[in-house]
Amino acid sequence: MAQIGSVHCDPSHAGKVYFGCCWPLVTTALLIDFGVLTVIVPTRHFWWHRSVAALLCGSTRVNLWRLLGRRQRYRVEIREHCKKHEEYAIWWPEERKMASRLWILVPGGMSDGDSIAGYIDEFLQCKVIGDDEDWCIFHNAGTGGATWQRGTFTGLSDPTFLLDFLQSLHAFNSKQPCQYSEIITLGFSVGGMLSLAAADKLLKPMSQVTEHGNTPDHNGNADYQSLCRLRFISVHSPDCIRTTFETMTQWALCARIDIALALHFWAVNLRSGLLFRCPKGPWFPWPPTWSYIRRFTEAAWAQNEVMMQRAAGKQVELEEVAAPFESFEDAFAMRLRKLLPAGEVLRIQNPEDPVVDRTTLDAKGLQCCDVWWVRGGGHVMCFGACPELPGRLRRWVDYKPSENA
Repeated sequence: MAQIGSVHCDPSHAGKVYFGCCWPLVTTALLIDFGVLTVIVPTRHFWWHRSVAALLCGSTRVNLWRLLGRRQRYRVEIREHCKKHEEYAIWWPEERKMASRLWILVPGGMSDGDSIAGYIDEFLQCKVIGDDEDWCIFHNAGTGGATWQRGTFTGLSDPTFLLDFLQSLHAFNSKQPCQYSEIITLGFSVGGMLSLAAADKLLKPMSQVTEHGNTPDHNGNADYQSLCRLRFISVHSPDCIRTTFETMTQWALCARIDIALALHFWAVNLRSGLLFRCPKGPWFPWPPTWSYIRRFTEAAWAQNEVMMQRAAGKQVELEEVAAPFESFEDAFAMRLRKLLPAGEVLRIQNPEDPVVDRTTLDAKGLQCCDVWWVRGGGHVMCFGACPELPGRLRRWVDYKPSENA
């Protein structure tokens, strides 16, 4: 890992433009669409209306706070992966503390920490993070102000860059002490896939957890050189991107959330410059559905393969390596298969999630860690919609295995 630089700013220019002129238009359009849905969608799907309403209300509330000046400011730190030489970004609050616990928040949907949805702001306002604890927002390659340097592709469930950040903190496999005694990685939506993938890489299965002296090995580090306890939380994460989006396409036209997500996907790639690095990919989101996301991702993957093989001295053409999404969809799926220690990995899912349908979740994977089914908040806006959830999560966080061994 190399730190390239940092700057104090409101990170997202797109966010400023949105709040200046687009926010009322987008919110009005969403409310109109919701009104149409109320009329045409069968009554048996009322749970969908309730969830979307909670999502819109929560997001609107956060954005109103922002318009009134309650907008978080960050210090943006651009880092470079030690081997891949691609940039990723860490956003720190302007004031950091000499804390023993660090929270790493991972946004979903390839979005920035100040996403229009506002779920990270809502989480911060719920006071789950203690006043004496540090936190930051992790952004994967090509997002959060980082730009693509050599490639065009990284899987949404590939924890390579997250692990690089944790390694830079000496959180695992390090002879140097970590400044934190505990690091909690909490990911929202697709960011939750990254959190679970990192847990799958770093934590030992329950069958291999042993004791060293009087201190149980809850960390799961292979060499026990780090004293930092690593814990992982995912909030409303999917198990497989393809099946999640294909389920969305079965809904009535006005309920096609993949349309809004496809437009968001296009805007993110435009801002990061990825759109221009993939000349063979579709330039415009048409049709703005899962089909567009799929086709562009296939183009980005193929472009990345060409660049990597040419860098290795092989002369290949795009047509030679082009492949359907299914051939590399493991980079967009996360299914736990080993039983992880209780109290170390937590999934929070909404049985009425309008984005991640519960029927698309892998039953075996849900048995591998702590799972809470919490109704409310639509998709990722649960901490404001469920008053008991912040306190419950805080109690889970404060659980100390050594006291209960």
